[in-house]
Order: sequence, then structure tokens, then C-alpha cells
Amino acid sequence: LLFFGLLPLHLSAQIEDEYYEISVNLEIQRIGGTEIEAVIKGKELYLAITDLFNFLKIKNTPSPDLESVSGFFITPENEYLIDRQNNRIHYNGKVTDLSPGDLIRTESNLYLKSSYFGDIFGFECIFNFRSLSVDLETNLELPLIREMRQEEIRKNLNRIKTGEIEADTSIKRTYPWFKFGMADWSAIASEQINGTGYARLNLTLGTMIAGGELKTSMNYDSRQPFTEKQQYYLWRYVNNDQKLLRQVKAGKIPTYSHSTIYNPVIGVQLTNTPTTYRRSFGTYTLTDRTEPGWIVELYVNNVLVDYVEADASGFFKFEVPLVYGNTIVTLKFYGPWGEEQSREQNINIPFNYLPPGIMEYTLSGGIVEDEAASKFGRADINYGMSKRVTIGAGLEYLSSVSTGPLMPYVNSSVRITNNFLLTGEYVHNVKAGGALTLRLPSNLQFDLKYIKYDKEQEAINYNYLEERKATISLPLRIGKFSSYNRVTVNQLVLPLSKYTTGEWLFSGSVAGVSTNLTTYAIFIDEVDPYVYSNLSLAFRLPWRLTIMPQAQYGYTQNKILSAKLKIEKHLLDHAFLNLSFEKDFRSNINMAELGLRYNFSFAQTGASARYSQGTTSLVQYARGSLINDGESRYRKADNRPQVGKGGIIIKPFLDYNANGKRDPGEDGVPGLNLRSNGGRVDKSENDTIIAIFGLEPYTACFIELDPNSFYNIAWRLPYETLSVKVDPNIMKNIDIPVTVVGEADGFVKIDRDGDVRGLGRVIVKFFNENNVNIANALSESDGYYSYFGLKPGKYH
Repeated sequence: LLFFGLLPLHLSAQIEDEYYEISVNLEIQRIGGTEIEAVIKGKELYLAITDLFNFLKIKNTPSPDLESVSGFFITPENEYLIDRQNNRIHYNGKVTDLSPGDLIRTESNLYLKSSYFGDIFGFECIFNFRSLSVDLETNLELPLIREMRQEEIRKNLNRIKTGEIEADTSIKRTYPWFKFGMADWSAIASEQINGTGYARLNLTLGTMIAGGELKTSMNYDSRQPFTEKQQYYLWRYVNNDQKLLRQVKAGKIPTYSHSTIYNPVIGVQLTNTPTTYRRSFGTYTLTDRTEPGWIVELYVNNVLVDYVEADASGFFKFEVPLVYGNTIVTLKFYGPWGEEQSREQNINIPFNYLPPGIMEYTLSGGIVEDEAASKFGRADINYGMSKRVTIGAGLEYLSSVSTGPLMPYVNSSVRITNNFLLTGEYVHNVKAGGALTLRLPSNLQFDLKYIKYDKEQEAINYNYLEERKATISLPLRIGKFSSYNRVTVNQLVLPLSKYTTGEWLFSGSVAGVSTNLTTYAIFIDEVDPYVYSNLSLAFRLPWRLTIMPQAQYGYTQNKILSAKLKIEKHLLDHAFLNLSFEKDFRSNINMAELGLRYNFSFAQTGASARYSQGTTSLVQYARGSLINDGESRYRKADNRPQVGKGGIIIKPFLDYNANGKRDPGEDGVPGLNLRSNGGRVDKSENDTIIAIFGLEPYTACFIELDPNSFYNIAWRLPYETLSVKVDPNIMKNIDIPVTVVGEADGFVKIDRDGDVRGLGRVIVKFFNENNVNIANALSESDGYYSYFGLKPGKYH
């Protein structure tokens, strides 16, 4: 006792906190989910590294003793090592030291604290303790996401080529006499402090009348009087099954005219052109601009076929599939932090091909809403002479053209090879011209365009004599470096001068920074050339922060002309803060802007304040849409435009008598899950209906039903896939019968002198009341047999 009392002794013990191994449900928005192994230690969640990375398709190799996991993240250059012995994570040339206990090893897995997946690898894992679920959020294109999108793209490309998709059952279009379904609205207000202001309002309604779709749009601008010319209305009847006449339009019709028409045309248009497109046979390079860093999706035939990310200046390009018929592609834009722009951009490709022996026509006529009430008419016919040649002719009439209201024209498109396209057109007494596209095996592409205008023509409202344009483009990839180069020269020949512009565009990714350098040159006769460049960069930083500096340099003045810095910050799940500052050195003008956007589920809202030269202006906006279906009593407010689109209401019900029809007393069935190849799915937990909205009309929506989603195993679906033709501006109601099936069982026995034993391998056949064999079962070794899946009825 004396010895121990005089000798101080300090003892320490490390007690491992108790942890629990469980399975949690991992969910990724728009992708789906799975169960993975996890560990709960106190209030912290640890996820099994190999299970998570295997699901996300990230390369990983665990060591035999499970003390480390190594591999690469997304690309082979981004190698990583998660090392438990040294409590470190090596990733992309950086080392992150972990705290003791951040890695847990069990007999079967190595677990990492969930917060590190967001801090190091860029995908946040939000844990809900009550539901034992993890929501994974990321802006990265993980291998799983890329694989699923590419699979969808390949499937959609196949749909474009074949035009069909097989399903267990198909539901055709309907033609109601009257049904209201969609409405879009928007409001914008702008004012200057101690100054003037204005307001713009819009209300667009979508209905079905007499079997066709009617779109009406009412517009109000406080700066202008309310007039009929500002309003829009168009009724369209579509029946793609009719060969002679597939579309009828009445109202403010599209003109597609050669002559210049600034005002709406009220009239009628007839055509046998279908709203669907035919198979693809080549590609056409399309380039354009949007907001920097935004994702742009390309739709052909209302089907997603490709997507790209715009560079630092907003430049992007696509390889558009060329399809037979009048090809119109649609572009949709999505921001880097979840913004979805309602603007859709339709672009006509200059080449128009038809299959051999197919003729398409379009007849238009109406009155132009100008001061002279000009009369307009147009007849257009195209014919596919062969697989490679399509010819066309037509006649256009505009009474206000004094030099000749009648304008006959001819055109032709020739496909020499899939990468060599020619088109030409001649309009009598107006213009003649053509275009050429040639792509070499090296992806070097040449585009030439030439138009010569008649000196006396007055149909087109400008005085060009000639228009010349040449474009050379080349994508370049060397190792990690990828870029796209395009050189364009455009020349306009005027009666007294020539106006020439040149553009050299370089877009690429350098050291992980999105870079765009565009140089412009303007040449006018007897005037010194004007040459300048725009440089745009985009840096992605942690904390959901994006910085985009821009600068403009003038070679003619040999100085910086302007500079701009834009910062975007994702504040909340649906809130976005924008801050920008711009200085114009030429006029010594400074401008600063602060903006905030918030996307509610029912509306998109935003407000911004701009200050420049002592003047402050404020802008506020809101826009949204309403969906209404009286039959199912489904109503929804959404933040995206819905007029012109369609929807489907899925209503599963218990089919007690198995007749396939919904009879009185047959209630709805909850719990059905489904997948759709388009639109958005809205499933209410308190209701038995499922809504799919935002679908493109006149297309087939492919729906997959999950037969294992019901809580009662006796509920069975008659089919698992269905193809539904989408009707415009309404929600189409589809009843899904759910049959309640039963089980029959028994024994097959043999009696041999009082010795009763079960007899196996005996086929038992089930017959209905009509003596039709509908099912078979095989007895087991003890004679027992059973069959589950009999619909209500009498059997023997």
C-alpha cells in the first residue's frame, strides 16, 4: 500500500463507442434507389464505401484486410486511396487527414463517415434518421447517372430510327368536343426609383375543342394600348392516321414565307405532313449560345437525343440527327444549380428530305394584320424522288408586294453522301441561292451559303444584293485537352458598299476551367477594320459557388474595352443568388446588379436590383401554370409552362368481377409504382391516382407498371407496359384494372390396398366454366400441388 501510494500511476483506456450495423435506403433524384450497408455511431452515419461506389459505378478495389479502398473517381486520372491505417484520404493529388473514428472496419466492410463523401468527392449524403434513408445530391455526372442517360439516349435514338416502341397494350388518341386542361401565367414589373415603371401580364389557356387543340394567349403591357394584334389564338386539328389531310390550323397561322411579314396572319392552313418524324440517316452540326454553364438538352421528335454543357460564354454545339421530313429540333435549358428555363427554341435545319415516293404539301391563306390588310397565300409541295434527292415547288402570294405579288419558287435537296449535303432554291424575281455542308473523316466540316437577290425585288425588306457565308469548324482532342474551333466569314453586298464580318471561336476546357475566346472582326469599305475579342472563364468552387469573369479587348484601340465579374451562389435547395459588376472603359460606365431567384413548386419567382450612373432600377417577376382535370378532380399548380403539352392520369382499381372495366363499387388501389419515358410523375400518398404531366402531344408515352408494388400479393396486373398516345392540353384518364387472384391447392394420392400415399410428378390441369385449360400445376413428392393466380370464377 505504501509503495503504490508513493508511486503515482496513470492508467488510460480507449473505449470504442458502440455502433450498430444496419441497412439504409439510398435515393438519388430522378435515378432511383437501393439498399446499402451502413453503421450508426451516436448521431453519425457511416456508409459502406464499396457498396456505395459499386452502386454509383465508381471504380473501387478493397484491400484483402479491408484496411483501405483504392480506385479512380469518374475518370482514370482522378485516383483516390482511402487508408484506415494512416487515417487519410488521398484524392486528386491532395491529402485529407481524418479524425480518429471517421473510418470503421468490420468483418465485411470498411465504412466512412457520410459527410466526407460531400466534402471530398462532391456528393452530399443527407441522412434521415426516422426513415433510415439517405438522399444523395450532386451536381456531378456520376458514372451511374451518365450510364442511365446514355442508355436513355440510345433507346431514344432507336425510337427515332424505327419510329415505334412495343408495349403490352396500346391506347389511341381521343378527340373530345370540349375539355379545359392547362393554363400558363406570368407577371413582370419594373420600376426606377424616382422614375417611371411598367408592368407586363400574360395569360395563356389550352383547351380541346371539336377534337382539336386551341391555344389562346392574352397579353397586356402598361406602355401600350390593349389591342387585338397583341393577342394570339390558334386551333389545330391533328390526325396522323389520315394520309390525305393530317393537320388543319385556323387562327394566327405560321407563314414560313419568303417575303418579309412583320404582322400576324389570320387564316387557315392545311397539310398532310405528320407531327411525327421519320428515321434518321445522318447528322448536322448545330451551334448556339445560352447562359454559361447551363445544361442544354436536344429533342428531336420531342425525344431526348443528346445533352451538353455550355461553356464559359454560353456556347454549345450538337450533332443533330437528320431525319426525313421537315426537321425541327427543340432545345431546353437547365441551370447549374437546378434552374429550368421555360424558353424553348425551335431551329429549322436547311435540308429537307423525304423518303422515295412520298409527297407532302402545305396550303396556307389569310389576311395580314397590317395597315393595308394584305392578302397572303402559299402553296408548297415536296416530293422524294429517291433516297438521296428531294425536289419541291410552290407559289407564294402577297398583295402588298408592288413588284409582283405572285412569287413561284422551286427547291431541291441532294444527299451525295451522308456527310455531303446540298440544297438550292430559286424564287422568281426575288432571290436564288443554295447551301453546302461537307464533313471529312477527321470531323473537319465546311459550310457554304450563297444568296443572290434581285435588284428590283421588294418582297424582302432589306436592300442586300448578295449574301455570302463560309464556316469551317473542327473539334480537337489531345489527351485531357478538348476544344472546338470555328471560323466564320459573312459578307453582305449592298448597292454602294460591302459589309464583312469574321468570327473565330475557341471553346474548350483548360485545367478544369471552362474557357471561351471569341474574336470578331468587322470590315466596311473605306472604314478602318474593327477587331476585338471576348474572353470568358468559369470556375467551379466549393460551397456551390461559381465565378465567371469576362473581359473584352479591342485590338483596334489596343486597350481593354470592358470587364465583368459574375458570381452565382446556391443558397437553399431552390434559391439562387446572383451578383455581378461590369465596367465599360470606353464610356466610363459602371453597373452593379444583385438578383435573387426562388423556385416554388407552384411558381418561379425572382427579383433584381441594378445600379448604374446614379440610377437604381428594380425588376420583379413570377410565372407558373395550372393543370385541371374535372374527371379525376386532379388539380395542380406548377412552376413550368404546360399549355401545348399533355398529361395522363393513371387510375388503378380493384376489378372484382375481372371484366376489365371499372364498375360501380370498384374502388381505387393504392401503392402502384410506375416509370414513364417522358414527363414528370406526381404520386400522392393520400390518393390512388398517379399523374404524368409535361408530355409532348401526339407522341406515344411508354409506361412501365411495377407488378410487385402492391402490399397485397393477391393483386395482379393484366399487363406491365402500355403505350398511350398523348392528347394536347388535357389530362387523359386511363383505368388500370387490378385483378384479385386466388389459390387452389390439394393432394394427389394413390390408394394401394389401403396404403394411401402421395403421388408426385402428376400434372394437374385447371379448367374454367368454358372447359378451357388456363393453368397447370405439378404435384410434389408428397402429392401436394398448388396454383396461385386464378381470377374470380368457377373452375374444375
